[in-house]
Amino acid sequence: MRRLHLKLFYLRTRIKREAQGVTAKTLGVRPATMSHLEQGRSQPTLPMLLALCQHYDVTPTYLLDDDRPIDPRARDRWTERENVIARGDWMEVPEGAMVTTHDGVRLVAVQAGVRYYDAAAQAQRMTCPNQAAASELEESLAAGQRSSDHELEETLMRELLAQRKPRNKPVAKSAVIKNAIAQ
Repeated sequence: MRRLHLKLFYLRTRIKREAQGVTAKTLGVRPATMSHLEQGRSQPTLPMLLALCQHYDVTPTYLLDDDRPIDPRARDRWTERENVIARGDWMEVPEGAMVTTHDGVRLVAVQAGVRYYDAAAQAQRMTCPNQAAASELEESLAAGQRSSDHELEETLMRELLAQRKPRNKPVAKSAVIKNAIAQ
C-alpha cells in the first residue's frame, strides 16, 4: 500500500478534478483527514476505503495493489467490479473455443490466465505475423506501461512534496527563541 496516497491524489486531481475540501465534504470527513490520506500519513479505515472506492469509481484491489498502475484501467472500475474483463477489451482464445448458437450469436468461454488487450493493443496485436512477434509486442506493451506508470508516480510525488507545508519552524524564529531562552 505504499502507493495508495499517490492513487488517491491522482484520482482527486486528475480524474475527479475537485478540491480536497469538496472530496472531504462529499465523504463526510474533515479536509485534514483527506490531506493525511493523500500525504501517506494515515491509512483509511475499511468503511472509508469503501466510500473512497465508490466516490472515485475504483475497486479496492486497484487502491491497495501496488503492482497496478496509478492510472486506473477499465477493469479497475467499481461499476465494472463484477466483470472478469471490461468493455472494450479483447480476449485471446484458443482455436475452436468459440461456438455459434442457432441464432448466430458467438459465445466464448472465459478462461483463467488468458491474455486480453485494450482497443489500441488489439489493433497492434492484429498485425503480428507469428507468436514471437506477439510475445515481443506483449513485452513492449508491459514495459511501456511500467515506464509511463513510473513517470506518473514521480510527477505525483513532486506535486505532493511541493504542496507539503514545512513541519519545522523556520530557522529565524528558532534562533530568536533560543536567544530569548539563553538570556
